[in-house]
Amino acid sequence: MTYLDLEQVDQVRALIDTEMKRKRPGPRMTADLRDIVDLMLATGCRIGEAAGFIYPEIDLSSETPTLTVSGTIVTETGKGTFRQPWTKSDAGYRTLFLPPFAVDILMRRMIESPANRNGAVFTTRNGTWRQVSNWERLWNRVVDGTAYDWVTFHTFRKSVATLIDQTVDSKAAQAQLGHANEDITLEHYIHKAKVAPDLTDYLERFRPPITPTT
Repeated sequence: MTYLDLEQVDQVRALIDTEMKRKRPGPRMTADLRDIVDLMLATGCRIGEAAGFIYPEIDLSSETPTLTVSGTIVTETGKGTFRQPWTKSDAGYRTLFLPPFAVDILMRRMIESPANRNGAVFTTRNGTWRQVSNWERLWNRVVDGTAYDWVTFHTFRKSVATLIDQTVDSKAAQAQLGHANEDITLEHYIHKAKVAPDLTDYLERFRPPITPTT
C-alpha cells in the first residue's frame, strides 16, 4: 500500500489522538503533529514545506483563503535549522486554495500560539524552527508497533495526489503538489490500477447454468 484512503486517514488520526493522551514524563504533547498532518492532507505539501509555513503568506480573510508555498525547512552543519526561502523546484513555488478545515486549523493556531519573530505556523517551544527529523521522530512514536507502521509523511502527499487524480485529473494533482512534470506525479505519487480491456463478452461464457426450478 502506498497511500491512505479516507477511512484509513481517520484511523491514523485516531492513532495521533491516542498518542497525544498518553501519559509520559516531561511536557504534554501538543496538537502540533495532528495539525501539521491535517495541513499536509489539506495541501499535499512536503513535510519540510509544511514545517515552513509562515503567516505572511497565508490569506484567511479573502472569500477564497489561500496559502503560498515559498520555502522549506533544512538543517545544515554549521548553520543549524532554518527556513530556506525557496522550494525544491520552480514549480514548487505555488499558491494553494485552502479547504475550510485547514482555515479552521490556521485560525485556531493564530489565536492559541504565541507570536514569533519568523511569523511561523510551527515552532519549537523556544520559538525556533523545528527540524524535519524531529517531526519524523514524533511521527514514529505514533505509528511504531501499529498496523500503520508503513505510513510516513510522504504517504500523505501520495494520498492527496491519488484523491485529486480520482476526483479531478492528474494535471490538477501535478499543480497541487508542485511538480514540474506530470509524469513524475503519475509515476511516483498516484496509485492507479491498470485498466484491463473489456473482455466481459468472453467472460460471460463462464456464467453458471440456470438450475430448473420445480
